Amino acid sequence: MEEQVRTDDPTISPVDEGDPSVVDLSVVDHNVTETTVSNSAASLHPIEADVAIQTLVNETFSGHTSVESTIPQRSRSDAQDLCPFCGLMLYRKNLQVHLRRKHPDQMSNLEKPASAQVKNPKQQRLALRQQQKIAMESEIRAVFRHCISFPVPISASVVADELVDTANEKHCITILTRWSQCDLERGVKLRFSQRWTVLCKHDTVEHVLPSGTSSHIEKELLSSHSPSGTIQAVIREDAGHQYVEVWGQNGLEKSLDLTALNKHGKVYEDAQFACLAWSPCEKKLLYVAEKKRVEPSAHSSVASANEDGGLVLLEEQDKNIYVEDWGEGLVGKSCPVLCVADLNKGAVIVYAGVPPHISPGQALWAPNGRGVMFVGHWNEPFRLGLKFCSNRRSALYYLDMKGNCECLSAEGVSASSPRMSPDSCWIVYLQGQVFGPHRQCLRMMLYDMKNRSTSVLVDVVRRAEKGQFAGIYESLPSQCWSADNERVFFSSSCENSKAVFSVDRTTGRVTQVCGLDALRLDDFGSVQLLTIQKDLMVMSCSSPNQPPCLKVGFLSSVDQAEDMQLCNVGGADVYEGFDWQPMLITPPSQEENHQFSGLNFGAILLKPYNLPERRKSPLVVNIHGGPHAHFAADWNATAAALTKLGFAVLMVNYRGSTGFGQDGIESLLGNVGSQDVKDVHRAVLCTLQNETTLDPDRVAVMGGSHGGFLACHLVGQYPDFYRACAARNPVINAATLLGTSDIVDWRYSSVGIQYAFDRLPTSQSLISMLEKSPIIHAAQIRAPVLLMLGGRDRRVSPHQGLELYRALKSRNTPVRLLWYGDEGHSLSKVNTQSDCFLNIVLWFKEHLN
Repeated sequence: MEEQVRTDDPTISPVDEGDPSVVDLSVVDHNVTETTVSNSAASLHPIEADVAIQTLVNETFSGHTSVESTIPQRSRSDAQDLCPFCGLMLYRKNLQVHLRRKHPDQMSNLEKPASAQVKNPKQQRLALRQQQKIAMESEIRAVFRHCISFPVPISASVVADELVDTANEKHCITILTRWSQCDLERGVKLRFSQRWTVLCKHDTVEHVLPSGTSSHIEKELLSSHSPSGTIQAVIREDAGHQYVEVWGQNGLEKSLDLTALNKHGKVYEDAQFACLAWSPCEKKLLYVAEKKRVEPSAHSSVASANEDGGLVLLEEQDKNIYVEDWGEGLVGKSCPVLCVADLNKGAVIVYAGVPPHISPGQALWAPNGRGVMFVGHWNEPFRLGLKFCSNRRSALYYLDMKGNCECLSAEGVSASSPRMSPDSCWIVYLQGQVFGPHRQCLRMMLYDMKNRSTSVLVDVVRRAEKGQFAGIYESLPSQCWSADNERVFFSSSCENSKAVFSVDRTTGRVTQVCGLDALRLDDFGSVQLLTIQKDLMVMSCSSPNQPPCLKVGFLSSVDQAEDMQLCNVGGADVYEGFDWQPMLITPPSQEENHQFSGLNFGAILLKPYNLPERRKSPLVVNIHGGPHAHFAADWNATAAALTKLGFAVLMVNYRGSTGFGQDGIESLLGNVGSQDVKDVHRAVLCTLQNETTLDPDRVAVMGGSHGGFLACHLVGQYPDFYRACAARNPVINAATLLGTSDIVDWRYSSVGIQYAFDRLPTSQSLISMLEKSPIIHAAQIRAPVLLMLGGRDRRVSPHQGLELYRALKSRNTPVRLLWYGDEGHSLSKVNTQSDCFLNIVLWFKEHLN
């Protein structure tokens, strides 16, 4: 679920009923279940509506004003209409000038003799509305295609370092980067690779050679370069089979058909379990796959045990037994096993010795190559959803070749992201508490391999001073150690941005390396560390109006961070034409949480440039899910596209968001539906008070998951303020969600109840969940609501959205439902994202006019 100012509520004017210039822009969509649209134009007398539109047609295409009707209409001085080509809302007196200046080609194609237009006014009206709809949809699609098509870096690695001039200490470093890019034409996400050659002198980048043509990565699940950098391993899926491939300078050197070897099921490629690690000798590969299931034969009801520890069904009826998996985003992943591919022998073995109540993942080789270290997640008494949840019981283990398994970390905590130092003497990993907030501030732990001892390197940050380090909230980069084994580097949320930090292994001192106030990166709102190898850092930098680009640089000393020189090596060189600004907001006294007093929260405002002929911009309030998640000031394709279409966008980091310390996260427990709702509304009021270019009468709200929960709360608790709502897979009734979500523990934690596996719901807990849910405000909702639901959502059942849909339909409240039957919680398929965006924009344009 995933400026300091205080003001009073402004007086909001009621929606103008009966505006003859409002047209029906509802979209015919194969995903729509049913539409109930409240349109002010539709409520007019038919003759009145025809006269209003006829007036627009005559003025637009004839160049003269028709005879005034005796039907009462809005005066010409304040009547407004949409441009039929770009969807811009203009005063009617300015529409003709706008059309001739901005759309001369379209006007010349559409102009007809005035006598012909007068003869068939009904046909002209239909043609105009159709032109408006086509032009508007075309522009929306084009803008979204532009914003979503920018490549996003997903990984980087240093694959070669060659000395080219010994006397001058000049060397040549090769960097391999991998990117993700959306292709709307085919409706797919593509992945491609780029190689960059960096010429360096000692610890300074002197020159970056052009990368050449990018290479499409096809059907690749995982890849990893060997420690020497001379060969690369790839796990690829093709025609229903999975293969291990080894590539060298002379092409493909080795290929193993894992499916034909039949030692395990599908290889894991997710962020929670997956790995692909070379042994120190570069002859073996370590990875994680699903445990093999042996189906009973037709001739026997009993199957023999598998020598590699495969799961064997002993009874014929066992083929119908229920098999748990790890929830949303991990469907079908139930029993992971550690696997080793022996490249010399062309064989695969499955490690034995992992305790049956443990699901292994995130594995790496022990220093001598005679064992492995891994993170083991408890799967008993049953599995809970793991994706986006760092509060699951887990630990760090060592498993030797003889099958002896030893726990290296504390019991009763969560563990993740083990990373070994270059000298193989130290391991850092992240540790958190079990249950409670499913995303939280984490400790960084240091394990001494020689002394077999563990210490806290970075502790949980309860609160942070403005602009200071606020804790660790995300996994560590795969390569995060400095070459001298003295420092660990990582990215983390900090207020409304994301920055790069380092921690000294000896002192535990945390230093900001790259961020808003360092290294001349003021133009970027967020910096994400992809890798650091041989002290060369590769980072992805972006901001709300700048798509991601890659920068590289050496860091020789913590005390000389300001002297670090960064070079641009790739990515989009684009600066979009709109403004953005971060905000920090302190709640007024009546909205304080007295148990966690003095907390503030953040927001990021994106504003379109206001042209002279534009009126005030409508405001779209975008709310993140989680709720323990974060809006960083980085590139967000949806927010950027909305801004380019003329909306201002406010992205709110309410109390409970990551990046503000553990106190902020814990302050939300037991206060969902009130504290977070007030924070979002307070951010809106502050923004409207400070920004005179925004229209307080045209405010819409949108969000997904817990963001949808808050969006529906806002239109229910402030029915006269918000004019439209769009919610993706929203939580509507926490009480009815209790038995259908893969993270049932959050339902208890959200209302302030400590969860345990054997906890059963009580009448009081169900009442508390219901009282904090948007469904209790459904009768007060008057704003039109657009719902977008994934039919295969395991985290928030689509029946949640259906519950609100029926409640609104029964009260004749405008509501529209889009159903994506093969989508999960994130609605992440490219075509789905595009369809959702188009419908959201049309919904807002229709109901904010």
